Amino acid sequence: MDEFGNQKKCQTYEVTDFQHNFEITHPTTTLQQWGLHIHSTHYELLVFIRGNAECWIEGRRKKLEYGDVVIVSPREMHRIFILDNTEYERIVIHVSDSMLKELSTAQTNLLGVFHKNRTHIIHLSEEEMSQFISNQLQMKKMWKKKEFGADLLGAAWFQILLLQLSQKMRQEEGAGPWESVSGLVGEALEYVNVHMTEDISVQDIADALNVSRYYLSHEFKKSTGYGLWNYVISKRLVYSQKLLVEGASVTEACYESGFKDYAHFIKSFTKTFGCSPKQYGKSDDSIYMVKLNL
Repeated sequence: MDEFGNQKKCQTYEVTDFQHNFEITHPTTTLQQWGLHIHSTHYELLVFIRGNAECWIEGRRKKLEYGDVVIVSPREMHRIFILDNTEYERIVIHVSDSMLKELSTAQTNLLGVFHKNRTHIIHLSEEEMSQFISNQLQMKKMWKKKEFGADLLGAAWFQILLLQLSQKMRQEEGAGPWESVSGLVGEALEYVNVHMTEDISVQDIADALNVSRYYLSHEFKKSTGYGLWNYVISKRLVYSQKLLVEGASVTEACYESGFKDYAHFIKSFTKTFGCSPKQYGKSDDSIYMVKLNL
């Protein structure tokens, strides 16, 4: 994560600022776990190459296969589960709303395709993957050169890549073989999604699902790796951020997102996003990745 900019660390969160409209990395790791995280204005495209890993996005989970391309929209909570010590290799691309808008035309609205994304996963064939990896390596070499035109060739390849992925997203909308989290944890996730802006507690959720608070908390933590109440708070904070972007006042964002204590909202928001709700969106601090260690 250090490659993406300056990290700001606090007790519960890691906030990483993106320095560019897009970033590409090709990491290989073992025995590393990533907690829940979100991106503010960047889409994450994860091209899976090898390893034993599962992807989790907003309660939906899938075992990754060679050629899978995971597409995560801004403000969607997601994480990767590493299942053993097999090397986990992938190509990760982060692209911003502003860049997609800049590349879009009246005929080819890339931003519109990404905004409508509900597929979350597309699959590249063996031939497509071979070409993708070859192009990515060539582009990496070109960016390292100082030769005339290297930057334009790299940018052109990136534009072609986004177009190809957008075409597949349109073709495969809703066809991804995802598994929704079933059973008690799935019911808890659904309850939070529906009722997060209401005056609820973990006990309320447990009562609604007819189980003990302890058992629910234990099962939720065991399945997702996160505390249930912290998950509720995180969902509210992400929603409050969306409200602020849409023009809501700080007070409106606080109470409409489910917070009952204004001071607690200000403290939680500032701790999470590195600036107060009032300051949010007025500087480059609005572009970041947040890792939630729940």
